Amino acid sequence: MTSVLFVCTGNMYRSPIAAETCRILLLRDDQSNYWNISSAGTWTTEGRPAPDDAIEIARSFGVNLGAHQTRMVNKKMLEEADLIIVMEEGHKEALQVEFPFAQDKTYLFSQIFLGSIYDIPDPAGARDETKVILQEMVNLIRTGYANIYKFTK
Repeated sequence: MTSVLFVCTGNMYRSPIAAETCRILLLRDDQSNYWNISSAGTWTTEGRPAPDDAIEIARSFGVNLGAHQTRMVNKKMLEEADLIIVMEEGHKEALQVEFPFAQDKTYLFSQIFLGSIYDIPDPAGARDETKVILQEMVNLIRTGYANIYKFTK
């Protein structure tokens, strides 16, 4: 089974929505039995539910975050992951400093889904821009999710 870990800061918006979107697409393509998709945060508190606005926005994309609980990224998660997808260059740098073994399997979200390098901004507290940021992220996954296969072989 191939394991993909999405990482953002708080594990409340970007990484759980990205993980669930990928899971839905893999299920649609009858590939879900071959993949383990999860998410975590670089700076979060364990076990917090997704904020109400994240749940509502995710629902508008067909994604259910109702059972989501935040998780702090740790060594075991990174060791088990075949591919680590981070939202910002800062996440990549932080993981590489603390967990250098993960360097060769850590990529920016934009590298995977678009083939270019830029950060997916943190929508927490962005108010009017939150849904726009997340909608762009979900659209990139929907159009480029097959690129995951290239990075896990």
